[in-house]
Amino acid sequence: MDAIVIEGLKVETVVGCFNWERQIIQPLMLDMNIHTNLEQASNSDELQDTLNYAEICEISAKVIQTAAPKLIEHAAKLVLNALFTTFPAIDSIMITIRKPAIIAQANSVGIRLERHRNDIRPSIGE
Repeated sequence: MDAIVIEGLKVETVVGCFNWERQIIQPLMLDMNIHTNLEQASNSDELQDTLNYAEICEISAKVIQTAAPKLIEHAAKLVLNALFTTFPAIDSIMITIRKPAIIAQANSVGIRLERHRNDIRPSIGE
């Protein structure tokens, strides 16, 4: 399956559960594999026939920064929801979010979520 791949998107934001974390800006690193059909873009060579990866990065960063989530799991879900809502052509997304240098013994810690468009269900009231 075709995919747009974004690796190492740095998002500076408030994130974390502890009081000291809520007082500082920390980096998150995002990796995304966004599955969509790229056949038309590969033939036309036109931006309008693909997903604009700059816009994907901007939306992803903004939704996390606006929410200032406690958990990176929640940050990932926010990005998934925003991208599925904004881009109907997305079939599925695998997102990895890492928090670098938060644990002294590890380069980073993180989570990975993978969702398909049909996994996303509107909340009651939507």
